[in-house]
Amino acid sequence: MSPEYFQTKFDELESIDDSATRGRYFDYFVGLLFNQLPGVDVVIGREVATGEIDVFVACLDAPQWLHRLVGDATLLENKWRGKPTGTDDISVFHDKVSMATASCKVCYFVSMGGFTSERNIGAEQLMQSKTDPKMVGWVREDVEQMVSDGSPEELLRSHLM
Repeated sequence: MSPEYFQTKFDELESIDDSATRGRYFDYFVGLLFNQLPGVDVVIGREVATGEIDVFVACLDAPQWLHRLVGDATLLENKWRGKPTGTDDISVFHDKVSMATASCKVCYFVSMGGFTSERNIGAEQLMQSKTDPKMVGWVREDVEQMVSDGSPEELLRSHLM
């Protein structure tokens, strides 16, 4: 799918007033972006014992660079809110990921409102401290990059460095 298609759909997402509706469509939108990667299988709204995973990406048949980066699978949590995401959401998601699959090296938290950053421990600092799996936070600018590229590949590759 072309970057123009994703830009049109992104603009449509921005015009949805109901936050629950926009959130559900945003999960599918992010999943569709990840589905542009070769050899991946994307599942939206996968239920696990600890709750729902917004986007589950199986990478068993993915290119080597992606498999080396994320492992057999990666998981994404998506939040489209006006306010920054806080530490509670980060902890809940990391717990879900830790219990969902042992083969995930990196998980991603997408927050259109950014993340809290307090002096002691904000969401940004908490994400940086998470390991097994490592947690990466993406904000609006990162989503806009994926939209303009028509794929998350360049953004993912930038984390290889």
